[in-house]
Amino acid sequence: MLLRVFLILLLIPMHSWANPVAQRGKALYMKQCAECHGDKGEGVEDEYDEPLYGDRTVVDLAKVIHDTMPDYAPEECADEDAQAVAAYIHEAFYSAEARARNRPVRIDLVRLTAAQHAQSVADLVASFRWQPKAEAARGLQARYYDDRRTRRDKMKLERVDPTIDFDFGEASPLPGEIGEEAFAIEWTGSLMVEETGDYQFSVRTENGFKLYLNSDTDTPLIDGWVSSGEMVEPKATVKLLGGWAYPVRLEYFKFKDKSASVELRWKPPHGVNEIIPTTTLRPTAAPPVMVLQTPFPPDDRSLGYVRGSAVSKAWGRAVTSAALETADHVARHLRDLADLPRRRSEAPENETEKIQAFCETLVSRAFRRPLTEEDREHFVRQHFCEDTPHDVAVKRVVLLALQSPQFLFPELSPAADSWKLVSRLSTYLYDGLPDAQLRDAGKKGWLGSADAVRKEAARLLDHPTARAKVRTFFLHWLHLDDEHDLTKDHQLFPGFDASTIADFRQSLTLFIDDVVWSERSDYQELLLGNDLFLNADLANFLGHGTMTGDTFRKVSFDPKARSGVLTHPYLLARFAYHQSTSPIHRGVFMARQVLGRSLKPPPEAIEFDDAHFDPSLTMRQKVTDLTKSRACMNCHSIINPLGFSLEHFDATGRYRFRDRHAPIDPVSEFGTQDGRSLTIRGPRDVAVHAAHSPTAHRGFIQHLFEHLVKQPVNAYGMNTLDTLHQDFVASQFNIRALIVEIATLAAMHDSPSNQATSTDHEPKNL
Repeated sequence: MLLRVFLILLLIPMHSWANPVAQRGKALYMKQCAECHGDKGEGVEDEYDEPLYGDRTVVDLAKVIHDTMPDYAPEECADEDAQAVAAYIHEAFYSAEARARNRPVRIDLVRLTAAQHAQSVADLVASFRWQPKAEAARGLQARYYDDRRTRRDKMKLERVDPTIDFDFGEASPLPGEIGEEAFAIEWTGSLMVEETGDYQFSVRTENGFKLYLNSDTDTPLIDGWVSSGEMVEPKATVKLLGGWAYPVRLEYFKFKDKSASVELRWKPPHGVNEIIPTTTLRPTAAPPVMVLQTPFPPDDRSLGYVRGSAVSKAWGRAVTSAALETADHVARHLRDLADLPRRRSEAPENETEKIQAFCETLVSRAFRRPLTEEDREHFVRQHFCEDTPHDVAVKRVVLLALQSPQFLFPELSPAADSWKLVSRLSTYLYDGLPDAQLRDAGKKGWLGSADAVRKEAARLLDHPTARAKVRTFFLHWLHLDDEHDLTKDHQLFPGFDASTIADFRQSLTLFIDDVVWSERSDYQELLLGNDLFLNADLANFLGHGTMTGDTFRKVSFDPKARSGVLTHPYLLARFAYHQSTSPIHRGVFMARQVLGRSLKPPPEAIEFDDAHFDPSLTMRQKVTDLTKSRACMNCHSIINPLGFSLEHFDATGRYRFRDRHAPIDPVSEFGTQDGRSLTIRGPRDVAVHAAHSPTAHRGFIQHLFEHLVKQPVNAYGMNTLDTLHQDFVASQFNIRALIVEIATLAAMHDSPSNQATSTDHEPKNL
């Protein structure tokens, strides 16, 4: 009988309020629930002030109402009454679909985020410089000289060195060719950076040196030319953007010192001081990159993703400061950027016209479209007067352009359809300005169809800065993009130090890159893969066989013991306490980020105090006791089984068999969103469920869409998420194909060429 009622309720078109069952559910809600929850589930002050929403099914919601509502007399709303109320509120305001229908979102007018601003300025300046081609070679170009100076006639050896990590002692680097008392070495090439942040560089040596980084001047980043013969390691910190190659040069010499050694080291974001690894070094030089040093105020993250929604005085001051910084840089390097002779004495007769043309091109690229005659006059020509020096005129042009809404708010551009597509693709895929090929496509009108846009999006996805943005997404999706203390109690977990943490972070990013940039680019492999990337230190820490060396290698584990990102040690350590595991933190993470479940903040935060419990209890027993109340179990019936499934992994991510001398019990019953009961025996069961769950797929798609586009997915049509999910399934869960589809759909949402395939809901334009 109950099953029949459930099926009837699920088939009723509940938006038709003339239906007797719907009317009955509404009447019961208004009589027994609205006083505490509000007429539309909005919450009531001094009662239940939290809005009534979630992702439970009608069946599951009816069970909760049957057991708990109304709280003063649950028996008054049971069985068929509970089912009627559940069906009503689910359709009226509880479900995500109802909320989207009641409060439709729109495409907001947003500015560049701080990251997009920095990337766009770097792209703008780089568009006037040559760019290095991708190369397979690793290391730095080295030239060895039989003299303390780098004299060409004294060069004895030229080769590629994989790293700069040498201890010559009192010997010669090339016996028989180079003397022991005096010699020089020059290393040149470029440094490839994958993550944006502050990098600390140092040179450890007892000899003289100069280190140049991202510079085309004679000013070194670190000047240690005057040496005392004593070992030193001076340091300097610089901000670098992910996805760029930076020129590097190290000049080094020995002269009558007792010994000779040199190490080129760095401390990257989230890393430790170490020798710069071979994988980041290239023997071919690269031009300098314009990296803004101006600090910007934090961007809004209230919707779960970074967006440029706030326009404040602090942001305005940062924009002005960044424009000034860029203007100074362009003016200093004007002759190089505008392709003019370096000697002013060789200046051509039409130099003013050439500089003016350069400025028009610069403004056009900043605005992501061709300029109108009015633009040329306002932004460029009016600044070139007979009595105005060229560098002053150029500074004025850059200042005006980079503070213009047409640069800061890409969607404000009045450009034609093809140029809107050009602007959106570059912004969505790598947060920057269109490259030369994309500008050419816009100029020639090659983006007139969805297939053409997809093809261009697929090409742009191979751009190094696009790959850096994708990596940033996964760090955000896994809640690893913020600062968090991963250190553990040294007595309980010896060996889990800063170096181990940094290696595990690199291990995780290597695993993600290996999956995403493979031919299959399989989302399910992120969850089901049983491989870890390990070096000797990590293998030793995990107790997994014997390895040698610092090189990371893919190591396979028993599928029962490891399952993709869910069981990666770095992630497990992130969601754990300093002395113990944390099933609650791990369960909340998996529920929200991996399974796409909606969890409300607890009505009353209760801090976990391990000292409060009997020390003989396991962590599972403690959490069960802490969350046993009816109010807690509304959410912890979802959280706890997920968290308990990972109890075989300690606070550092190592596999264990016992907790507090008791066997681990990872088995629980878990209620899926479609009303089924799933027996979870470990993380593999959770991973399999997530890999095949439409709810998990849609949650992943939504996170990815919002990270790329910086807009809510429903603003592009109520069917957008369904469309993307269908494409995702059809592609066999190909992540790169999904990124291309997201970029294509969002870029063409208001394109005339896309109207024939528009959905039932047209997004509201700006």
